[in-house]
Amino acid sequence: MDHPILTITHGVQFSAAHRMNNSRLSPERNLEIFGPCNRIHGHNYRVEASLRGPLDPETGMVANLVDLMRVMKEEIFEQLDHQLLDEIPWLKDTVISAETLAIAIWKKLANRQDELGAALDLVRVYETEADSAEYRGPASNDF
Repeated sequence: MDHPILTITHGVQFSAAHRMNNSRLSPERNLEIFGPCNRIHGHNYRVEASLRGPLDPETGMVANLVDLMRVMKEEIFEQLDHQLLDEIPWLKDTVISAETLAIAIWKKLANRQDELGAALDLVRVYETEADSAEYRGPASNDF
């Protein structure tokens, strides 16, 4: 029997501060590139992670969202909420942007792939309501 392939998504929100700064550049060049974002400032971030896989006819689900919720809480909310992102060990030496956060969070969730029940398909990071970045990671799994 052919099982439809679906994508499910869960989101978490956290508040954090960061400074857009490249330590390999001069202070003047950082200010020129990043402008006021070169100063410490904060955002109310929203991170969405999507899993993709076949619909299980027994459960009616692609995966159990409870598992995704737990992993996202542990890997994102508990580690990043009300933090200075520049001081997070797994973000060290990174110019913190929505783009680099999407990649770093993808890696954190991908390390817990066995617990998710379906393939990690997408991580989207909203830095503001209007601005976001998304990362699909390495080649997707085929079903």
